[in-house]
Amino acid sequence: MAFNNTFKFAPAEWLPFQDREVLDAVVNKDIREHQGKNFENPDFELKVVFDVHNYFAIDLFQKIRMSAVKNEKLVVILPSPENAVFISVVENLNKYKVSAKNVHVFFLYEYANEKGEVAPWQSPYSRSGHFMRYFYNRLDAELRMPMENIHFWTEENIDTYSDEIAALGGADVAYTALSWSSGIGAIDPESFPAKSLDEFLSMGSRLVTPMAEMIAHDSLRGMFGCSGDIANVPPKAVTVGPKDLMASKEWNDMEYLVGCGGNPAHQKFPLQLAMFGPICPENPGSIMRLHNGTCYVCPEVATPASTLPDYDIIERLAEIRKKEEK
Repeated sequence: MAFNNTFKFAPAEWLPFQDREVLDAVVNKDIREHQGKNFENPDFELKVVFDVHNYFAIDLFQKIRMSAVKNEKLVVILPSPENAVFISVVENLNKYKVSAKNVHVFFLYEYANEKGEVAPWQSPYSRSGHFMRYFYNRLDAELRMPMENIHFWTEENIDTYSDEIAALGGADVAYTALSWSSGIGAIDPESFPAKSLDEFLSMGSRLVTPMAEMIAHDSLRGMFGCSGDIANVPPKAVTVGPKDLMASKEWNDMEYLVGCGGNPAHQKFPLQLAMFGPICPENPGSIMRLHNGTCYVCPEVATPASTLPDYDIIERLAEIRKKEEK
């Protein structure tokens, strides 16, 4: 029986990026071959590392340590839940008696319900609540930052959260991760519609309705049992804007397996598009290439996507049958 590959189709109409030629091109790029400072901005670097959690933890610990040594303010934008990282950093802060009193914490994004009511940190659905449980509460009391240094999202500061970050001189470092919709956390093209890149980069904090892929992505996190329980993910979020990330002095993106392990398949293509697609509002993750910092990628996510040809399956089944017959 003869087969052919003449069947053509356009991407689903609700996808923000539609250029089929670009989409086909980026998926064939090899992340490993493009490691280093091989991008438009010589201050941006791509690295494949064995343990991304470890790089995140070491970098955050060192920045907190230096803020204590120099007695200088440190402003960070953190994703959450990153419980393994929080635990590792706190273990070292406690062991070496490093004070976090100079640290100001802002959160990349937080959940909200259908009415726009923001999840308080005491809620099991709160992202910042994981920071409080696994970082703040585990840190020795004499080493903790004052509670007023932890900038929680509320209904009252949704539109002024960017101003709060700017009032402290902007973030010294922002840590992020890409979503399945090629967004940065909850920053996606639908929630930040822009006619130009300059307009997109000027947008600040806001209440958003995440794209469906974002809901699906989050349902695979540990806080939802890595179960794909999409009905249990809150339908809205409050988030920093592109301008807050661009105003940070350093930006590190972390691409690694979902909490509690799991298959990273859904993380592969967003990274390919962010690294090799055009820098534009329809491809939010791409703007990190304009900034100084590093995108750390675990080997599982860096491994090229692949489809096993049918004939290989047939050959392998035949080999298995021969072994069984012996």
